[in-house]
Amino acid sequence: MKKLMILWWTLIGVGLKGQPAGDSLYLSAADSAVNAEEDEFQHLVDGLFHEDQFAGIDTLFWDNAMINAGHFDSGNWKDTAIIVLVDSAAGRFFCPPFVNYLTCNFGWRRHLWHYGVDIKVNKGDTIRAAFDGVVRVTKYDRRGYGKVVVIRHRYGLETIYGHLSETLVLPTQQVKAGETIGLGGNTGRSTGSHLHFEIRYYGEPVDPNDLIDFRTFTLKNDTLVLTRANFEYLVELRKMKWMTVRKGDTLGHIALRYHTTVRKLCQLNHIRPTTIIRPGQKLRYQ
Repeated sequence: MKKLMILWWTLIGVGLKGQPAGDSLYLSAADSAVNAEEDEFQHLVDGLFHEDQFAGIDTLFWDNAMINAGHFDSGNWKDTAIIVLVDSAAGRFFCPPFVNYLTCNFGWRRHLWHYGVDIKVNKGDTIRAAFDGVVRVTKYDRRGYGKVVVIRHRYGLETIYGHLSETLVLPTQQVKAGETIGLGGNTGRSTGSHLHFEIRYYGEPVDPNDLIDFRTFTLKNDTLVLTRANFEYLVELRKMKWMTVRKGDTLGHIALRYHTTVRKLCQLNHIRPTTIIRPGQKLRYQ
């Protein structure tokens, strides 16, 4: 499936940076220099994955800036992915990123979907890589993940570690399962020290509970089997429609704009007609 996805990505003429392939015919000298630097970086990244130790890691949706760099069409997916998570003969293992109780699980959290699990940590606690891989992103996301690390693993898997107080790795750095990648914290959009931990398959969030038994922090199986059923929840979520509150908006104004009612808005967002809404706030209207 991986080869078919890469072929599809090539056929539609979109590079890893999202630029149409034909644009290269009209590049300025400055653009050519930038592209040369990007090509050099891409060769470096590709070189990392050619080593036997990291066989199976590809560069689809590779981007050092975007936490969510792309995703495949899981809604129309008809394949089955069989992913070997642990292979002791090859020296590949699993390590829980941190061991403590969950403060929030995968799924609905109030009226929003929570795409990972939150593990209780204290500031400065050691956070470890769950599997062998290559660091794709380290950055500060002020409105969301805070200080975050994204690691690319074999066969399209990625893990995300959010709300860190410090990141201790760099993009393109190779890491082994159990290696320290950061320190626990409370950065970004967070109301208390915890580790936000996500697992994604080609950009689509997978329930970490499908892999890990969080009562014991052990893998449920050495092999992960993924089908469309693992992503059915996304089909329903993507039918929902959201808007951003503007300055001066009221629930009445929003209801008129989106051809709905104040009562419906309140039901969808678990609020009351008297709730104060603020500019920048996200509200679901369908």
